[in-house]
Amino acid sequence: MSERTGGWKGEGYELSPEQNRVVTRRWEQAAAARDRMDAMMKDVQQETARSHGGKLQGLEYSLKDVDSFRRKAATAAKEDKVPVEKTARKVNDLNRYTLTFEPDSYAEGVERTYERLREQGYEPTAEKNTWQDPVYKGVNTTWQHAQSEEKFELQFHTPDSFKAKMENHELYEISRSNDIDELAQGDEELARSYRNAANHLQNERYKNVKIPPGQERIGEQLIRDELKPVPAEHVELIRKKEAEKRAENEAKALAKAEAKKQAEQAALGLDGPAQAESQGLRNKLATKTAAPQARQSAATPRIEPLRAQSRGRGPSLT
Repeated sequence: MSERTGGWKGEGYELSPEQNRVVTRRWEQAAAARDRMDAMMKDVQQETARSHGGKLQGLEYSLKDVDSFRRKAATAAKEDKVPVEKTARKVNDLNRYTLTFEPDSYAEGVERTYERLREQGYEPTAEKNTWQDPVYKGVNTTWQHAQSEEKFELQFHTPDSFKAKMENHELYEISRSNDIDELAQGDEELARSYRNAANHLQNERYKNVKIPPGQERIGEQLIRDELKPVPAEHVELIRKKEAEKRAENEAKALAKAEAKKQAEQAALGLDGPAQAESQGLRNKLATKTAAPQARQSAATPRIEPLRAQSRGRGPSLT
């Protein structure tokens, strides 16, 4: 269940009506800022594209899904005893962006992006460089405007590291959800082994990713995960779980797209077949109306109007 003023439940977590109101209110603030931030990041991308080949990736995901945010807040409240109000106040990735640069222009491209954002009044509040980490490679930064509390996340990748990150999405979800705990059935040592198996699988996709020269100049160098020996059967189990999670996510995406389509049709007061039938009726009516108009036009001599003078609007752009 997911309601603006009611409670929320999902994947073993829940929010009370009051907690959900706090979370939803914070998300709506980010939603209201989205268009303006998107426009700013497009301007930054255009400039860095000319100078360093920068590309803005995944702009359609620049606003975190509201249910993902609810789940994040509910998870923090349940597992880490973090008040929902604190999560709503501290969250920095509701608006989020990714810029990619080729390895040889990466460091200079990131530095130019820093300059451009500072010119816009933003300052970095967090800079995490994990290019030496075996499980996740890139630079994650958080930016906040000097005159407001408005903030966003900006990730810097190469095309290859971005591809690996996207391919590892389900493994990331599994590692940070209660899926592994359910698989381990309360056995903490087994759960640690499963998480390590997920780390090994993520690392596989980063093995051939080139580390950009000069990246060590950017942010705080962090190594968050360490690869430890793990039984092969645990790796295969998590690989199977990853495939199931991917199929589940694809089904959710299709259902969401279908729901959006139906909502748009409902807004017009039509379902699919009715819409087609209505369009057919409109075409028939248009044909019947056009026929007498054509006959009338043929019977009446056509008089060419005088050419209208320009009203100073300039050329028409089509």
